[in-house]
Amino acid sequence: ADDPLSDRELDALRGAARGLSNKEIARELGVTEDTIKAHMKSIFTKLDVADRTLAVTVAMRRGYLEA
Repeated sequence: ADDPLSDRELDALRGAARGLSNKEIARELGVTEDTIKAHMKSIFTKLDVADRTLAVTVAMRRGYLEA
């Protein structure tokens, strides 16, 4: 919780929460798939999780995302 998620990380996480792939999120946000992968890696580090499902769950618990 010391290192908040950036707006772009939140955008990527919202896409993941909707079940989109990295490629689909990238297309939606107008960035490369590698950029989304970098965002996801940063999100995992900041939230101390190992996968997308946990990232979404923890982000919801912390109030970053709404159900």
